[in-house]
Amino acid sequence: MRHTLTTVIAASALVCAAPLLTACSGDTAPTASTVQTEEAATQAVAVTLENGWAKSATAGGMTGVFGTLTSSSPEDLIITGVESDAAGMVELHEVTADGVMQKIKGEVVIPAEGTFELAPGANHIMLMNLSRDLLAGDEVTFTLQLKAPNGEVTSSEFTVLVKDYAGANESYNGENGSHEMDQEHAEN
Repeated sequence: MRHTLTTVIAASALVCAAPLLTACSGDTAPTASTVQTEEAATQAVAVTLENGWAKSATAGGMTGVFGTLTSSSPEDLIITGVESDAAGMVELHEVTADGVMQKIKGEVVIPAEGTFELAPGANHIMLMNLSRDLLAGDEVTFTLQLKAPNGEVTSSEFTVLVKDYAGANESYNGENGSHEMDQEHAEN
């Protein structure tokens, strides 16, 4: 009787475990949609912003966002757009060798497993026609649209701290539509 009871318990355990073992078998390969979903998730978190900050400014004015965009993607990512609810217009700007601030012409690429520096007196994200005051200690959020070589577009949202900073004094020259920027470097 004892041997029979042990056999019945063992057989019951096998019957209950069979569906679990089948579900865990390695015979099922991921489908194409599963692979794309995993790749999309990887792309969505492929860019981080290190040491991000924005210069304080008043409503209606403009300011810059700075920091280092770092990509963990094995492929170059193109920034196709930037937006923020704190500004009426957002653009990627550069400062030329002669000190003129202007919208970057052409593609802005974050290299594969590389960085793209945003700094006062250099490349930066320009928030224009601010919808509110950005005071030291506030936070401001912006979203980057990124395009991979396969054409897939993803968005990454970032929130940065607003700081008081004496440099990066943007002014608008209405005559030719260009902006000029103070060439001082950020002090961390």
